[in-house]
Amino acid sequence: MEEIPESFSGKILFVCSGNSHGRCTAAIEEQARVLKEYGAEVHFFRIGGKGLMSYLSATGKLRRYMTGHSFDVVHAHYGLSGMVARLSGAHPLVVSLMGSDVFGAWWLRLGVRIFTRFFWPLTIVKSEEMAEKVGVRKVKIIPNGVDMKLFREMGKAEARQELEMGLNASFVILWPANPAREVKNASLALAAMERVEHSPCELKMVFDRPTEMMPLYYNAADVVLLTSKWEGSPNVVKEALACNTPVVSTPAGDVKKWLKNLEGCAICSPEPGEIASGIDKALDHKGRINGRERIKELDNRNIIKKLFSVYAEVMNNPSQGIR
Repeated sequence: MEEIPESFSGKILFVCSGNSHGRCTAAIEEQARVLKEYGAEVHFFRIGGKGLMSYLSATGKLRRYMTGHSFDVVHAHYGLSGMVARLSGAHPLVVSLMGSDVFGAWWLRLGVRIFTRFFWPLTIVKSEEMAEKVGVRKVKIIPNGVDMKLFREMGKAEARQELEMGLNASFVILWPANPAREVKNASLALAAMERVEHSPCELKMVFDRPTEMMPLYYNAADVVLLTSKWEGSPNVVKEALACNTPVVSTPAGDVKKWLKNLEGCAICSPEPGEIASGIDKALDHKGRINGRERIKELDNRNIIKKLFSVYAEVMNNPSQGIR
């Protein structure tokens, strides 16, 4: 079996959208942070604006930026960023598909499939479901990792006090998503809560919080709820499991892999009554789950080593990728 490198001292350029408060998404920023911890030098090229034309207009800017700088690997995140990187002549190139680029608009799905098959030397997807949807054998499945030092179990009362939630006796169902995003299916979460039998029970919607605060929310909650129509490999589920907090979820992305037969958790069809029943059963569990043990392979240290192996592979054979 090929030995996975323990470190990577090269220079990496991350190409990604900069529309999240002028930064890449939290998952991408976190991946960069961990890469730096293990010896890599990470730089960012953030693409501003939305829509296809904004991305196409970034092609020349990226080409000029790379002319003035030298990188060992260019790692583009999301399909459109990967297309920009390829059209800009990025070399050697790794592209990570994240979910919306695989399950979103038909033209983007088609573009991703074409670029994966013919133009990207190496493509990473986050789950088996994504790999099947892309329909191209030339992919690597590497889910996002979890910072097991940051996301850990702590006392519920302590977490609620820190968040100034008080020490009320209400059951708290955490829904960590932006309700404005249709794919997250906020209406389903609200409809399910109307059918939950445990009382008093409140739904707490949380989004755009600093990553460092999220362990407090997971630990303050009695259940973490995901009602998405589709996902790649939802970080919130894995982070909640790292905190040993029960999770109730629709079967989005790779959720089945992490929740299957895990006591205190439930995978439900996207139907309000079934989700409400799943929440009630999770609340009946009355305590922590064994989630941390279930996802131990997703420790950031393990995932970063796999990325180092991918970087080494594409650097040694940048034109052919994986067969």
